[in-house]
Amino acid sequence: MQEIADVIGRESALKLIGSAKGAGRRSWRVNIYVPARLSPDHQLVRVLGWHSAYRLCRYFGGEILQPSSCSFIERAFRNQSIMTMNAAGRTTSEISHDLGISCRTVRHVIASAKAPVAKPAGNDNHTR
Repeated sequence: MQEIADVIGRESALKLIGSAKGAGRRSWRVNIYVPARLSPDHQLVRVLGWHSAYRLCRYFGGEILQPSSCSFIERAFRNQSIMTMNAAGRTTSEISHDLGISCRTVRHVIASAKAPVAKPAGNDNHTR
């Protein structure tokens, strides 16, 4: 991901990865074929625009890139949005509808955030 971001910028890299297809059973990464020659109607041009697509082809032309799907970034953003909406007094149903996720997912995120963090066992730092 970082190598792609170095070439076309972070926002464009995230947009590209978000539009890419998964890599089979490895859901944590995506497949992106970067052609050696770029045509104006290529998918990369539609997603990134000509300038960024051209730069990507110039650096990675002819390669199949398999970066991380960055789903952890999306999940963290989603969870933060849930907590912000919940703190603003929105109902589980409203949050679910607005974000396009299930009520169960909303309840789980809220419950996980409110759960106390367990202290590691055997780590009592009592003064004797």
